[in-house]
Amino acid sequence: MVGARGQPLCGLACVLVTLVWVQMIGSMGGAAIGANALRAVNVSNTALPRDQLGQRLLTGEADVLEHEGTYYFYFNNWGGCPGVDCCATGNCATCCFTARPYTDPCVYTANHTVVVYATQDFANFTYLGVALPTSARPEPRIEFRPHVVYNARDARFVMWYESRIIGGASMYAVAVSETPQGPFTTLTENVAMAGSGRIGDYDIFVDDDGIAYHVRTGFVVEQLTANYTASTGNFTTFSTPQAAEAPIMFKRQGTYYMIAGTGCCACRGGSTIYLFAASHPLSTYTYLGDFGSNTTHAFDPASPWNYVTRSQPTAVFRVPSPTRAASMGSETLSHDDQYIFLGNQWVTAAEPGHPRNHDLLYWSQLSFTANNSIEHLQWQDAATIHLP
Repeated sequence: MVGARGQPLCGLACVLVTLVWVQMIGSMGGAAIGANALRAVNVSNTALPRDQLGQRLLTGEADVLEHEGTYYFYFNNWGGCPGVDCCATGNCATCCFTARPYTDPCVYTANHTVVVYATQDFANFTYLGVALPTSARPEPRIEFRPHVVYNARDARFVMWYESRIIGGASMYAVAVSETPQGPFTTLTENVAMAGSGRIGDYDIFVDDDGIAYHVRTGFVVEQLTANYTASTGNFTTFSTPQAAEAPIMFKRQGTYYMIAGTGCCACRGGSTIYLFAASHPLSTYTYLGDFGSNTTHAFDPASPWNYVTRSQPTAVFRVPSPTRAASMGSETLSHDDQYIFLGNQWVTAAEPGHPRNHDLLYWSQLSFTANNSIEHLQWQDAATIHLP
């Protein structure tokens, strides 16, 4: 164990979030069933969790991988430059750090790394170190949007990331590791993709049958090869009501969901959350609506309050529900799994200097309607995740 950030670390983690014990109450006589106690973990949307050293998580574009009961959180660490608030330009979402005075020396540089944390209860986070160091990349390029999946056939972890030539084109790179914490080693920095989608924000989804899919802004969904390192060339496309980016794919009860948001260049205030559904990853996607816009606020491009979560979607991950239902006042737990939305609240770091890599996260448990849509989100200071 070493104390410096950027080196692998292990140990017991400290907590920031509030861990609330909720006892199951028997329906007959109200007796507490201590052996079947449930935990309700409240994860803050107004403060960052802390790791085992008591330090706030390093945040950035995020991905979440569940493997053998542990959740691994991968963050693209852009560095500690202050976040850039572009709302004064008249449009919070579009300045993209290229024009003065809104340039950001941390964004388009080759020193980004991917850091990884592990948790089993969302209360205790262990910093495991740098999963993708700059030394693991063949040449100096800008790294964005890491996504990690596990290939059970090959018993190895596969990371995709956007690899952008400084001042030039973007490509997709693939790296692999025998362990979820890495370090990952890059195999290629120029994966050939099908279709005409943009090489940029994307997601990787692994279905129950082990087949993996890549979806990118554009929007193109394509099947990957059995080793998850290349495209098979089989793909489909879909469109969004307005120009959008950063798709996220997940599956619930046989339905495949896709969410995406309007353009947000790490912008203050976040984006819409468009929702689509399909019966198969490569079938037709039906638009189900926007469940992230602020319906009580007239849209103003110069306002950071247009969207409920004030965040840009970055991941949706599944947490198994407790094995038996319990009534807790007016709230009832069901057998249905929990689907947790995670977003980046850009330009929200509260520490001195407002470092970009300490921007807040936004957590929310998604609620599904009877017709398999998603209920409109409401701002919450914390999200509750139930654990057995």
